[in-house]
Amino acid sequence: MIILASQSPRRKEILKDILQDVPFEGCPSFFDERSIEDNNCYQLCLKEAVAKAKDVAASHPQDYIIASDTMVLYRNKELGKPKDRQQALEMLRALSGDEHVVITAYCIVKGNKILKERIVSASLFIEKMADLEIEEYIETGSPFDKAGGYGIQDKDFINSRILSGDIYTIMGLPKKELTADLLELGLINND
Repeated sequence: MIILASQSPRRKEILKDILQDVPFEGCPSFFDERSIEDNNCYQLCLKEAVAKAKDVAASHPQDYIIASDTMVLYRNKELGKPKDRQQALEMLRALSGDEHVVITAYCIVKGNKILKERIVSASLFIEKMADLEIEEYIETGSPFDKAGGYGIQDKDFINSRILSGDIYTIMGLPKKELTADLLELGLINND
């Protein structure tokens, strides 16, 4: 069985598209990401993905666990999920009219063994937003479960342009890379 260590509807949809008819389950990790430290955001992102995978693998040792972590970097500073309205406002004001990097790291684990791990990044530009537009977006509640306080799929509010990488990396599960790894492991077919 394949288990996605996430409750994210976006990640579930991407994995469903990759797996086609192969069944999988979602089982979130309750690992405290703040317990890991690393000055390198890329390595930190990967360490957090691995920790989530191993957390779920502890109770599912015979299954293949896929876990990922996504970070938004703005001017070399990590922007996590906003804790409150003010923090969401500050993040979106900063990102508005500027470019930033999104890192998604993922791993595939079985038992205690890491079978695959990758760090993928993308960069994008968010068009300038007026404070009123930001406030309207915050009112939807969408910013609070997303790194950087926004979802690229929220096109009614966020007008963005991908500069490098792809939308799946930004949404939290790099489709091309994960598909290649699952094919190599024999967990999906190339049909």
